[in-house]
Amino acid sequence: MNTLIQLVLPSFLLPLLLSAVLFALSRRYPALRWGLALIWLPSCFWLVGWPKPMPEEANDWLWLLVIFSMGLNIGFMKRERISAWVQTGLLGLMLIVLAWPVLRYQLGLGVTAELTAVLFAGAALFFGTAANRAVTPALTLAMSGGGLALVTALGGSVLMGQLAGALASILMVFAMFELYHWFTKQSVSLIALTPAIQLYLALLLIARVYAEIPLVSAALLLAAPLIGLLLRGRFSTIGAVVSVAASLAWLFFTTDSSSYY
Repeated sequence: MNTLIQLVLPSFLLPLLLSAVLFALSRRYPALRWGLALIWLPSCFWLVGWPKPMPEEANDWLWLLVIFSMGLNIGFMKRERISAWVQTGLLGLMLIVLAWPVLRYQLGLGVTAELTAVLFAGAALFFGTAANRAVTPALTLAMSGGGLALVTALGGSVLMGQLAGALASILMVFAMFELYHWFTKQSVSLIALTPAIQLYLALLLIARVYAEIPLVSAALLLAAPLIGLLLRGRFSTIGAVVSVAASLAWLFFTTDSSSYY
């Protein structure tokens, strides 16, 4: 029972509670939604530990990514194109930092292609925020984060699954609002979700590089937010859900029954 509580409390219950509190407060103070990614930090510190003077592992950089992305987001609030450039630059820098141990000793075409794919996906999302009016951004990202949590936890890293699950949970109440209104009302702007998108991409990279989730599953999880956030139409989120489901299906069908889980 204690083990179950330790798994569920920081990765689901705590962020879900904070999501509900932030959603309620943001009804009166909408500007608070720009700080949505901040409520992921308590779960991060609970699971990973307090920040170290010098980050030692990939997980130790994640809170810094959230802080810097949020600062850039607010600083360039009225300059959306410049914001997209700097957010893309931040993502590129963070991808190199997170994958550096691998890049130092195993630099090859495969790793380079995967990093490039994540960078281009991030750039597409950051530059697409200004022109796109996705109706269910929180729902799309919550579903993508939930899929990433399941694939990563089942694929070999419970910790990474918990961190991704916490990301999905901080978006849950906002996602439920969009679902309740049948894909017709947006609970938070796509631009305000930029730090959460950065975090999702960083978690996906770590899951692929260090937890070694299958390449096809990772590719489908990368496609999910692109489908749900950039394609026009009320039900583009359904396309993201299909991509997440396909990612899980691939994991189940290609993993040996005698594996870790």
